[in-house]
Amino acid sequence: MGTTDWSVVPDTPGVYVIFAEDEVIYVGMAGRDGKGSLRRRLRDHASGQVVNMFAQYLLFDRILDPADLPRSPQEAGRRCRAHIRQFCEVRVLPAADAAAARAVEIKLRGELAPTLNGLKQKGAP
Repeated sequence: MGTTDWSVVPDTPGVYVIFAEDEVIYVGMAGRDGKGSLRRRLRDHASGQVVNMFAQYLLFDRILDPADLPRSPQEAGRRCRAHIRQFCEVRVLPAADAAAARAVEIKLRGELAPTLNGLKQKGAP
């Protein structure tokens, strides 16, 4: 994701699948609010923001020893971005609108069983 050519990522609603090697990490959609796009949503994920659920789970819960936690939000962001650039890949599927994207997202989550979508749903009623 870090080396993505953003000019070829559609600025439209759609679905995305994030991989780390052969593992399906996350399936999400863009355009839920009628204004979002794949390009903007994936830039958010690729930014490695500490508040970004994808980056938090991927970096902190999956790869870091508790003794190796970042000492600042800036360090956390740098380390998230580096990990995402090195190990993650994304594939996108543009959709006509948010409803179409949501339908495909639900279908793919069921078929692919992405790791982080399952974590997000833990404890949900």
